[in-house]
Amino acid sequence: MKNTLHNACGIINALCFDIDDLVHGMNMKNGGNFPSEYLVESETYQLLEFLGVLQVKATMFVPGYVAERFPALVGAMADAGHHIASHGHRHIHAERLQRQGFREDITVSKQILEQIVSQHIDTYKDPCWGITPNTPWAYDELIEAGYTIDNTALPSLLKSLGRSSEDMEPFRYKGLLTVIPVTSFSLFSRSMPFNGGLFCAYIPISLQIKYYESLNRRGIPFNYFCHPYELSPQGANRYLWKRKAVAAGLYGLYFGKYRRYIEQLAVHFRFGSLKDAYESFINQSVEGCVSTFPVLVQSSLNH
Repeated sequence: MKNTLHNACGIINALCFDIDDLVHGMNMKNGGNFPSEYLVESETYQLLEFLGVLQVKATMFVPGYVAERFPALVGAMADAGHHIASHGHRHIHAERLQRQGFREDITVSKQILEQIVSQHIDTYKDPCWGITPNTPWAYDELIEAGYTIDNTALPSLLKSLGRSSEDMEPFRYKGLLTVIPVTSFSLFSRSMPFNGGLFCAYIPISLQIKYYESLNRRGIPFNYFCHPYELSPQGANRYLWKRKAVAAGLYGLYFGKYRRYIEQLAVHFRFGSLKDAYESFINQSVEGCVSTFPVLVQSSLNH
């Protein structure tokens, strides 16, 4: 069932998924080895089935290490019509990698994904939002590696670029990289991400819908994301409390909620990939047309 807003606005919003293996990530963070059980495969196949029922296409941010181990899974995502994008190779953020490590990581990830899907990979999101004011070289490295779209920019990064932290309009960095800011919300003059995942996990879906309706009425698409394990947790991801860590327990407490959240959002809003939602901005970047958003040439990123 589609409501009045869905029919009236016609705006496509971006639905995105970070195809991470949580068990692997937690083991690596604690200095461990690769886990014997990879849950990301079964969780992502369930995600594909779920999106097929909803008849929704999305952007899939895939780490290179996941693609290496499950090339058939990446192929299934592409065959289903989803937009394949890079989430780095080792799922280590830019600040930790530093410049040379970051360059190698984004290059390897791109090569692995392109070999599997036989398509140009031009879109990137950094793990853990790790392109920050402390990585002034990151966007230049993305351009050098052949990326043309980024979806990492949190309000704090926007501010360091000389933009308003409340700005959600895409912009062009050096005329070559389309930066799609993270959808945000302002509270007491402070902007914070409001785009799914942990940021919205404990926000009632009714309030989420109200806010996103207000954005669409203003002609602004929103981007929304989560992980497969937040939608359909399997195995150890269903029992994070067994790790005897408070943070892990609280993190896993809401897993499974996003299936209901996305079902309700899909009733009220049109969804597609990042490229679908921001098509006019991206096409202007590619075709060199006069843009409705500014081209960023000088900023703290290149100082």
